[in-house]
Order: sequence, then structure tokens, then C-alpha cells
Amino acid sequence: MMGWVSIILFGLCVFLLLAYAVYQCVLSLSSSSQEKRRLLESGPKDSIDFKVENVSVTFQIALYNEGHVVDGLFQSIIALDYPQDLIEIQVLDDSTDGSDEINAQWVKKLQVSGLKAHHLKRSHREGYKAGALNAGLQQAKGNYIAFFDADFRFSPDWLNLSLTGFTSDQVAAVQTRWVYLNNAKNWITKIQPLALNHHFINEHLGREKTGAFTTFNGTAALWEKSAIETVQGFNTETLTEDLNIAYRAQLVGYQIKYYPNITADCELPESLAAYFSQQFRWNKGAAENFQLLKSSLRRLRGRKRFHAFMHLLGSSFYAVTFALFLIGLVLPFMRLSAQQIHVVSLLSPLLLVASISLGIALYRADRDLKHSSSSLDWVVNFLGYLIVSAGMSYLNTKAVLEGHLRKPSAFIRTPKEKQLRWKSSRAFPVVEVLITVLSSLSVFMAFETQQLALIGMPLFTTLAFAGVSLALLKGT
Repeated sequence: MMGWVSIILFGLCVFLLLAYAVYQCVLSLSSSSQEKRRLLESGPKDSIDFKVENVSVTFQIALYNEGHVVDGLFQSIIALDYPQDLIEIQVLDDSTDGSDEINAQWVKKLQVSGLKAHHLKRSHREGYKAGALNAGLQQAKGNYIAFFDADFRFSPDWLNLSLTGFTSDQVAAVQTRWVYLNNAKNWITKIQPLALNHHFINEHLGREKTGAFTTFNGTAALWEKSAIETVQGFNTETLTEDLNIAYRAQLVGYQIKYYPNITADCELPESLAAYFSQQFRWNKGAAENFQLLKSSLRRLRGRKRFHAFMHLLGSSFYAVTFALFLIGLVLPFMRLSAQQIHVVSLLSPLLLVASISLGIALYRADRDLKHSSSSLDWVVNFLGYLIVSAGMSYLNTKAVLEGHLRKPSAFIRTPKEKQLRWKSSRAFPVVEVLITVLSSLSVFMAFETQQLALIGMPLFTTLAFAGVSLALLKGT
């Protein structure tokens, strides 16, 4: 009986993962490569019937212990090709590591350059980043609010180009595309652009083309201040306040426009621990927002509702992945009949189909951006991405469950390589090592009992969790 129950659960996980991978592939195919390249090469100014110009803009820079990466950002602001008297800079500084002194020096430099700059420090971190943004918004003088994180920098025409994206009164925000300064630094920074480029080239454009809700990525974006005020600012109940405000704005009729031809440079996490910290926040935040917004989403109909559920539940598929690994680990220890093993052998190849579907989506984004890496390099990076994604499925499952259960946790900024004080809180990956050991025993058991059709899943689990464990132990 337990054997069939386990196999049914195994099959359910397989079909859910296949459905999600196919969904991502369909998003990538919703716009042709020709359409994407046209959007990458042309801007919103090519079709303007509603122009915004000579408006005041407040730059909100929310900082927390990031003083060693702000130079490029503030230099970009000084170099802006825009009237200085229409620019205001708010440095929303919650730092506790001494980097507030670095930030204060930059505020003085901005003021000397002729810009209106304010160094706003709170005596607490209530509401974390969302709370800091809300506090700054109460004092902001600009008609538009530009959001940037500490590690970003941009060209002098970024603001002018972004303003031309406000093509009607219904446009609440313009999101621009991220470009990565350190994507060739190490193997960790090489695999991250695969998913990020898919998000910025396939997901953004695919959702926009189908009329689905899109998102605001929290940085490198420009908002109309009145739109933020209409939805009563940022929600402090979630770690991803950007996703939350994007949905609330669209639920009341606003639009968020995305322009892939307008870019801003940023830095990727350079260690696996830093990457895991970022992913925990993003994945928990998506689950939190599903719980916060699910009653409102029920008002949506058809395609728009389907895409919204798939978007906000996207991180929850990590829990499905982790469940699949656990079931695959247990199966070799059961005395399965020949019929049961045959069913598993029929289900397992569907995971390869799912991987290929996801690979098609990611590969299209890479090639639509005309990246010069060879196909062999891309395959190596994709395999690395699959292994790391599998290896962090436990951590992300924990994040998703906490999000759905609405368990509060601190907003932890993505750690930066040059941060004054930062140490990984995951010094020893206990769970990952334990799963490595158990899955290795599962592989041995499959050999010992001649259930060779059951070897694939525990073998991949061993590879993924062993690789992640070693990388975390080495501090890479």
C-alpha cells in the first residue's frame, strides 16, 4: 500500500514540475526572437503620444550596511543628463556597521555638485526596506520616484528614457532591465544570468504581451508618486514589497511598463551563501504575497488570473522539487513490485522533458540577448544551474513554507562582496549534508536490491546536495 501511495505522490510531483517547466517554455515562445530584438533595440520614444518632461524626480536609495558598493550609483546620479534643480536624492540609511559615515560623505559630495540630497537615518528598522521607503515618501518632493539599490549604476540618459515610457495616465511605473557587471567573475555569477535573463526577456515580455500582470523588480525603476500614494505605499508585511505594490497597483487599474532596451548595471552575488540569502528572501516573499493577495486575485478572470497564480506560486514549486527528491530517496528502501518499478521508470523520463522545456526557455533568452558564449559553455552553465537549484531546494522549501504560514523574519539585504561586516549564517549545511548521506545510501540500496530503475533520482540528489554542501563549506 505504501509503495503505491509513494509512487502516486512521486507522479504528482513529476507532473506538477513538468507543467511549470512547460509554462515557462510557453512564456518564452509567446514573443518571437524578432519581436524581442526589436524591443531590445528600440525604445518607448519610438511611439509617443503622451510625453512627460520637465518633472521633478526623487531618487530613493535605501541602504543597509552597503557603504562599500555605493560609489558607482552616486557617480551615476551626478552624471545624469537632467536639470539638477529637478532632482532630489534621499539616502534612506538604516546602516548599523559604520557605513553610514561613507553614505554621509557621499551626500555632502552630491550637495557640492549642486543636487538636493538628504541623509535620512531612522533610529529603528521598523518595516525594514518598505518602512524606510514609506518614511522617505512622506518627505519626497518629486512627482516621480526613482528606485535604485546600492550596487546599481546607469547611463546619463536613463532618466530621460524612462520618463518617455509614461505613455498614458494609466502607467504607474516603468521597469528597466538589469545588466550584470560581474557575470564572468566565477561559476556562481555565470549561472545566475540564465534565470535572470529568462525573467527579463521571457517572463516580463510574455506576461505583458498576454495582458497578464507584470512586476516591479524593486530597483532600476521609475514610479509616479501619486500612484504609490493611491495604493497607500509599501506593505511592510512581506519581504518583497516591490512585488506586492506592483500587484496592488495593477489590481486598481494601473499599468506597469517594461522596456528591455533601457538598462542599468548591477552586481550579482559572488558566493553561494550570498546567493542563497537572496533567493530565500525572494522565494519567501512570493509565497507571502500569494497569501496577502489571494482574495483579491479571485476577482481576476481567465488568462490574467491563471498567470497571476502561476507567478505568485512560482517559488512554491521548490517545495514540489524537494518533495520529489525525498520520495525518490525513500523508494529504493521499499520492496516494490515489478509493476510499481515499471511505473516509476515511465514517470522518470518526464523529468528530462521538464528539464529540456526549461532549458529551451533559458536558452532562448540567452540567444535573444546575443550572448557570445559557446553552446558548450551554455550547457555547462545550465547543468550547474540545475544542480544548484536542486541543492537549494531544501532552503527554498523552508522559505516558501514560512511565507505561506506568514512566519515573520528579518529583511536581510543580499550580502555584497565588499560589505564591511558580513558572515554567512549557514556555516555548516547540516540538512544538505544529511540528505547527501541518505541519498548515497539510497543509491547503494538500489544497486543492492537490483532496482536499477530507481537509481536516477537519488543519484542526482546526491550530486546536487553534495555539490552545494562542498561549495558552502569552502565558502564559495
